[in-house]
Amino acid sequence: MLHFRLVTLLLLLISLPVARSQSVSLLPRPIKALLVCGGCCHDYDVQKTVLKAGIEARARVIVDTVQQGGTARESKIPLYADPLWARGYDVILHDDCFGMVDDTNWVAEILAPHRAGIPGVNLHCAAHSYRMAPDLEWPKYLGIRSLKHGPASPIEVRSLAVTHPILAGLSWRDWETGKEELYNNFTIYETSLALQRGRQGTEDCVVTWVNNYGKTRVFSTTLGHFNETVSDPRYLELVTRGLLWACDRLNADYLRPIPVIPTAKPQF
Repeated sequence: MLHFRLVTLLLLLISLPVARSQSVSLLPRPIKALLVCGGCCHDYDVQKTVLKAGIEARARVIVDTVQQGGTARESKIPLYADPLWARGYDVILHDDCFGMVDDTNWVAEILAPHRAGIPGVNLHCAAHSYRMAPDLEWPKYLGIRSLKHGPASPIEVRSLAVTHPILAGLSWRDWETGKEELYNNFTIYETSLALQRGRQGTEDCVVTWVNNYGKTRVFSTTLGHFNETVSDPRYLELVTRGLLWACDRLNADYLRPIPVIPTAKPQF
């Protein structure tokens, strides 16, 4: 009888690592995201860190960051000079501010991965980057063309398409931000769908939307100028859900962070 019990216990111990391995294998591979920032007028040193930490704390996403271009609006950053700049990533977050770059060929190189199917997420001043290129391909990728913004004052944000997956699971519907900049809607393309509008004084504009760039999903919001907004849990939730939707991964498997496995302490 004792021998039988020992054999049973041994079999159980052997099976434990296998069960754990099978459990781990059921977890989906994390989404690999690249956050590109730099250029004029924003505190990218802080915001890139806040965005990375905020997204990774809310979803199964690993965010790499690239900050280039200094504080100039005219910068053509080294990253985009490599035709394979987006290789290995599932989604690109554009959070840069290069509004004076109007080189159509340069913009075409930036958009090449998106034309090939890599989803895009565009935050705040990305809506003003590359907007002056003659072919207007960047605004077509975004789904909205914007040419100016209002003063630094609160925006009353209200949700419209509340049944859209991004908003349907959002923990909030309306929000009065702190100081922000309301971007105008010079052109709204038929491929886009407005999710939220913002009111600032007498101005009322789309501030959050999705777009179909060919067969590629694109999520954008013009909110996010000041650190107060970028650090707000409402903003980080919105961006995270927008990213997951763009990747077609807005589900319970990805709406949870990658668990942090504590480092084992050495035994002495």
